Amino acid sequence: MFQKKIEIGDWIMQDKEQSTPSVIVQRDKDELAKGYPKWFRFLETIGLILFFILVAIIAIRISIVANELWYFILPSLILGWIFSDFIGGLVHWAGDTWGSVDMPILGPALIRPFREHHVDPYAITRHDFIETNAACALAGVPILFSCLFLKMGKEFPISSFIAFFVFFLTIFVLFTNQIHKWAHTKKKNKILIFLQNAHIILNPEHHQIHHTPPFNKYYCITTGWLNSFLNSIGFFPKFEKLIMKYTHALPRRDDIGVSAAEKEIK
Repeated sequence: MFQKKIEIGDWIMQDKEQSTPSVIVQRDKDELAKGYPKWFRFLETIGLILFFILVAIIAIRISIVANELWYFILPSLILGWIFSDFIGGLVHWAGDTWGSVDMPILGPALIRPFREHHVDPYAITRHDFIETNAACALAGVPILFSCLFLKMGKEFPISSFIAFFVFFLTIFVLFTNQIHKWAHTKKKNKILIFLQNAHIILNPEHHQIHHTPPFNKYYCITTGWLNSFLNSIGFFPKFEKLIMKYTHALPRRDDIGVSAAEKEIK
């Protein structure tokens, strides 16, 4: 499955010590586009429904205690917004860097969209709401469900703040890929343009840094606020080296080809 690959001659990585260029090799975009499993779409749809049910229940619980815990709303909202950028970036990095489309179950369901996006960045603009966002909703369901067991009220400040924070975090994570989609959308309304230009949500020019081969930086796609900081401390490269040390796995092997991936880590 998905064995056909293509060479993109314009995307060249130059070896730092040699004059021989390394051509990035990627999977065929048409095969990737056809690989969206029907069973996973059904699962995503169920997850999306459960997500909004849980959000509604927690929103009602928060509204009951909001008068006495109003001072939790703004800080938990801001923290949720910031952490959603980090969580989105971490998942994006994992999907771009590890695994293969050929893996059973996880490959076509979760890894395939990451491979498709680097081959055809505008494919995401043709995805409907479910294909774009439901996987994030599905991941948020167990987290929201656990929040149902948190006690809320003035006498439970810590668990109350956690519930507020997780509520906002999961909502923002749900729309992370929608914001990512807007960064690739050509026709946008004035509100979206303003939010992107103000860097309140992911700015397209900022995100283009990630789409520069070998696609190994600026993974955060909610606001992009954390990209410069994480890049400056080498967060993801250090994480990759740690994983490579104990697993001997080659990062981005399935995304850019073995030759380019090997040269990129030297």
